[in-house]
Amino acid sequence: MPEIDRLLVAFDGTPLARKALEHALETYPEAEITALHVVDYVEESYGAEALIGSEELRKRADDRSASLLASAKETAADHGREISTATRVGKPARQIVAYAEEHGVDTIVIGSHGRSLVARAILGSVAETVVRRAPTPVVVVR
Repeated sequence: MPEIDRLLVAFDGTPLARKALEHALETYPEAEITALHVVDYVEESYGAEALIGSEELRKRADDRSASLLASAKETAADHGREISTATRVGKPARQIVAYAEEHGVDTIVIGSHGRSLVARAILGSVAETVVRRAPTPVVVVR
């Protein structure tokens, strides 16, 4: 099995993302880990832009991202580890794959909600898209 030096953990603050981060911290004790949060302004803006304005919406999304990544660093510290964090803007699956390609990531760790086939067809699945498009192995945590 090849050595894993650089790990990317997709992190959106959900319980499954936290579980994925903990899995990475425990399973890969020597790896350099980056927690990546992708801000999808389109997803966050439906209806909200009309209520609070686009600049305020962006600021709130950026603040939320910073808060989520700070909690990821706290989780790592609880495991006696330090991690890097990064934020991207765009479609989550696309940005996760792009980050992995650009930064020479060895493995991607991502949580999956385990939706049914019908729900995946309607809602899509970030984890499924990352698995199909990633240039590296992907560990899906459920």
